[in-house]
Amino acid sequence: MKEVRVRIAPSPTGDPHVGTAYIALFNYAFAKHHNGKFLLRIEDTDRTRSTKESELQIFESLRWLGLDWDEGPDIGGNCGPYRQSERFDIYKKYAEELVEKGEAYYCFCTADRLDKLRERQKAMKKAPGYDGHCRSLSPEEVKAKLAAGESHVIRLKMPYEGDSIVKDGLRGEVKFENSKIDDQILLKSDGFPTYHLANVVDDHLMGITHVIRAEEWIASTPKHIQLYKAFGWEEPEWYHMPLLRNDDRSKISKRKNPVSLIYYREKGYLKEAMLNFLALMGWTLGDGKEIFTLEDMIKGFSFEKVSLGGPVFDLKKLGWLNASYIKSKDLSEIVDMAIPYLKKAGYVSENPSEKEMENIIKIVKIAREPAETISDIPSHAKVYFADEFELPKATEEMTEKEKKNIEKMYVTLQSETAKKAVELFMSKINQCEEEIAEETAKDLLHAVMEELGEGPGKVLMPLRVVLTGETRGPDLYTIINIIGKTRVIKRVENTIKKI
Repeated sequence: MKEVRVRIAPSPTGDPHVGTAYIALFNYAFAKHHNGKFLLRIEDTDRTRSTKESELQIFESLRWLGLDWDEGPDIGGNCGPYRQSERFDIYKKYAEELVEKGEAYYCFCTADRLDKLRERQKAMKKAPGYDGHCRSLSPEEVKAKLAAGESHVIRLKMPYEGDSIVKDGLRGEVKFENSKIDDQILLKSDGFPTYHLANVVDDHLMGITHVIRAEEWIASTPKHIQLYKAFGWEEPEWYHMPLLRNDDRSKISKRKNPVSLIYYREKGYLKEAMLNFLALMGWTLGDGKEIFTLEDMIKGFSFEKVSLGGPVFDLKKLGWLNASYIKSKDLSEIVDMAIPYLKKAGYVSENPSEKEMENIIKIVKIAREPAETISDIPSHAKVYFADEFELPKATEEMTEKEKKNIEKMYVTLQSETAKKAVELFMSKINQCEEEIAEETAKDLLHAVMEELGEGPGKVLMPLRVVLTGETRGPDLYTIINIIGKTRVIKRVENTIKKI
C-alpha cells in the first residue's frame, strides 16, 4: 500500500466551521492510523469573500484542536503552493491541455443565451443544465471566435450515455446517469478555475490517495471521476461522510445551532471534548465507550465503524461530554482556563496575590463540578464574590413548585428558630479570628444546631439564605472559610435589613 495522503481544503470565507473540524478529524485520524500525511489546502478562489483573517482563524482553530498538518500554506511542503489563489497558472495549463486532447471545449455562450435556456427548460419542466451548444463548433469556428476576442469559458465533455459509477468506501457503488450531468465549467471567463477543476488538479498533484469529505459532494464526484479519466490519472479512493444535522434532521446551520469553532473555544469548551463529540457524530470506538481520546480514535480507527445515519449535532450531548472532561482534567489546568473568565466577571484581580490564588483554586475546584463549560464557572462561583445580592422572588415564568419553594423559604426565614439560629451564628462568628478554617466553620454550624436542638432544614437553610441569597449551593463551611469573618458579618447584616 502506498503512503496514505489525505487533505482538508476549507475556504476562508467566514468563521471556521464545526463541519470543517469534523471532516478534518476523520482525515487526520485516518492518516495517523496509517502513518500517512495530513495536508491543509486553502481553497480561496472566491476572491470576493475570501479573507486573510478567516484563513488565520482556520489555522488557529485547527491547531487549538490539535489537528496539526504535515504540509500546508504556512509550513510549506513538496507540493506547494497550498493556496489555490497562487496556482491559477497551473489550472489554466491543465484546462487547455484537456481542450487539446478533445476532452474539453471552449464555450462562447453569453449570459443572455444561458438565461433564456434556463427559462425554456423551466417552462418545459426539464432539469436545468447546459445543452452542449458549443460542443459541436468546428475548429475553424472556435479559432475565429478566439481571434475576435469573444468571451469564453472551458467546459468538460461529459459522456452523454451510460452511467458514472462512484465506488464509495462507505456506500458501495453509487450510480449516476450521464445524461443528467451537464458539461461542467472548468475555467471561467475571468481565468478563475471552478471548484471541480482546481480540486481534481490539486488532489492529483499533491498525491492525495483518499478523498474523505462530506456527503454533499457525492453528486459532484462523477464530474471529478470524468476529469481523472480525461487526464489519464488514477482516481483516489472516495469516502463521503454523513452530514452533521440539526434536531429537525436538516443540514446543520448557524440559524439553528452555533457552527463557529471560535464560538465554542470562547465559550469554554475543551478541545478534547470537542474532538470526542465530533468523532461520535459519525463513528464509534466500540464496546459502547463514549468518552475517548484522539489517540484512542487513531489507534482504533476503521471506516467500518462509521455510521451513515445523519448524526444530530446535540448540544446537550456536547455539554455532558465537556462537563465530564472538566471534572476529570487536572485542576491546575482548569484553574488556568477559568481565570480569564473570572477576571472578565470582575471576581479576580489582574495580578492575584498568593492568598487570592489559594481561594481561586478552592473555588474552581467546587465550581467546576456543576459547570458544562469553563465560561459557566463564574456563575457557579458568584456566591463567593457577590456580597451584595437580592433574595429570590417568585415570577410568572416559574413553575408552581419553584414558587412554593420560595414561599416556603420566606416562611422559614420568619420563624423563631431561624431568628435564633442567625443570632446564635452571629455571636459565635464574632468570637472567631478573621480567617476561619473549614473545620472551625463546620464545628460552629454543628454547635448552632445542637444548642437549638434543630436539624439542618430549620437551621442551615435560613443561614444559607442570609449568607448567600440562595436556598442551595456549596457547603456553608467552605463559603465561610473562603470569604472570611468580615464579609460573613457584612452579608448577614445586609440580608437581615432586607428581610
